[in-house]
Amino acid sequence: MKFSINTMMLKLSLTLFFLMCMSVSPAFSNVITQFTPSLSITEEYTDNYNQTQNNKEDDFSTSYGAGFSFGIIDQKASLFLNYNPAYTDFVDHNEDDSWSHNISLEGQIQASKNTSFTFSESFVRDLSRTVTTNSLEKHDTNTTSAGVLYEFGPRDSVGMDYTYSFDTYDNPSADEYSSHNPAAFFSYWFTPQYGIDLNASYEKTEYDISTDEPETWSGDIRLLKSMTRHFDTYVSYAHTYTDQDSGDHTIYNPSVGFDWRPTDDSGVSMGIGVLFQEWDNLNSDSSQDLFLEFDAYKTFDFSRRGTLSVTGSSGYTPTSEDAASLGFEIYYEAGLLLSYRITRNLTAESSGSYQISQYDEPGINRQDNTLELGAGLVWSPLRWLTVNLSYSFTDFSTDADTREDYQENVGMLTISMTPSRPVRMQSANPRAALENRLFD
Repeated sequence: MKFSINTMMLKLSLTLFFLMCMSVSPAFSNVITQFTPSLSITEEYTDNYNQTQNNKEDDFSTSYGAGFSFGIIDQKASLFLNYNPAYTDFVDHNEDDSWSHNISLEGQIQASKNTSFTFSESFVRDLSRTVTTNSLEKHDTNTTSAGVLYEFGPRDSVGMDYTYSFDTYDNPSADEYSSHNPAAFFSYWFTPQYGIDLNASYEKTEYDISTDEPETWSGDIRLLKSMTRHFDTYVSYAHTYTDQDSGDHTIYNPSVGFDWRPTDDSGVSMGIGVLFQEWDNLNSDSSQDLFLEFDAYKTFDFSRRGTLSVTGSSGYTPTSEDAASLGFEIYYEAGLLLSYRITRNLTAESSGSYQISQYDEPGINRQDNTLELGAGLVWSPLRWLTVNLSYSFTDFSTDADTREDYQENVGMLTISMTPSRPVRMQSANPRAALENRLFD
């Protein structure tokens, strides 16, 4: 399954045509529209281009970017399209000079007071290193999703969504796959003190090289008790079953914990439980391990000029999106971003993150640990001009035979020019923006 750049440009052309038709249709006669172009140039230095433990090579690269953002919004619907192509030129490694393309489309429709529809499309074509072997590969990743939500009470809702994703490589790769993932959820409070959460999903993964097509059924139930307006305790049980050629995999995960949600977009959910795993494989034994489940995000405004944002989560997935061939993954990740406005136009930032990825698939049993630290200055001398000077340090360790431990220092200078800010019905998800910056 190959997704050519011509196919990508056809999708972009059709999307632009659809957006222009909407902007002139009677149903969207009172809309706000805006087209915002952008330009950028980035100079980057790395002291370990190949990300090896020994025999390090440094290199400089220059990236030239151009793009646009197009938005259409009214009181009940919105559409946002972003396209950002870039060309990267390396000083020493000319064989890796390449184009990258990043396209995203997001939309929502408020069909009624209680019913909303959402959809999104994200496509990226770039040259990046694989998690499995750390080789540089050109590949296309795509995620398409659509969902519906019906809210019938202050904390009562039901909904469903469907996600289709794929990852294809110019050269044959074991990580090349496509997946279909429908899901449904239900939340209901019987009384002001007691409620229930239900989630169910199905995922089918198809590999291009392997004939294995694992199918995963998963579901969980949480019984909640409200202690205060913003604090709940819960008892939970999650069950996952995967049917695959390498041996069926069953997970039993009981747990207890609490939810603290001071606002709609911040809070802490934390629980402790046991992860029982059974593998239908002669070379794998069953296991019982303590599992800490958490999901946290909060921004602290500790002064008029300074903010601290923290985020963290844990979980497990039958197929890692970044390394499909490694199969089942348990992950933990946490990070923070400290921002301080020195002057009206100058801001200092520092960040840190730590990630643990455990791949427990039979015959793999691998763990990766990644520490990243960063600091930088953001200067905006003009409303349309931004200069970003940053430094980052990465310490990666693994017990895999196919990869090496490494440390890397990267310095980067980016100059961005944007004539105006794109319109938005509501501000972009701050947590998603933070996690994309810390963990991607």
